[in-house]
Amino acid sequence: MSIDYSNFAFPKQKQLKEKKQYRLKHKSSKLAKLERNRFSILTNNLEKCYFCENTNIELHEVFRGRNRKKSMIWGLVIPACRKHHKLLTNNKEFSLQLENKAKRIFIKKYNEEKFIEEFK
Repeated sequence: MSIDYSNFAFPKQKQLKEKKQYRLKHKSSKLAKLERNRFSILTNNLEKCYFCENTNIELHEVFRGRNRKKSMIWGLVIPACRKHHKLLTNNKEFSLQLENKAKRIFIKKYNEEKFIEEFK
């Protein structure tokens, strides 16, 4: 049963169906805290781009996808300007070079068994 509100002093407007808007996933508080506390074993300066000394940077996790959190936990993060961050994301060879360098530094600091255990 629907009521006709048109004769009331303040008629209700018909509600139009809105398109569903897809929201991005909200980050958990644990992930947000991990992102705030990122550090790097690859460089001492997180204020300048790792490649070109630009100071307008974004932090980039060396190992992406399912290993992104582990990269943050173990300090495999580098500062990259927008240009180099895009290059790391889109150029597989450039990204692989950085991953190999990060792997060598990780193994030197910890050990190879730890690397294999964490980044299978």
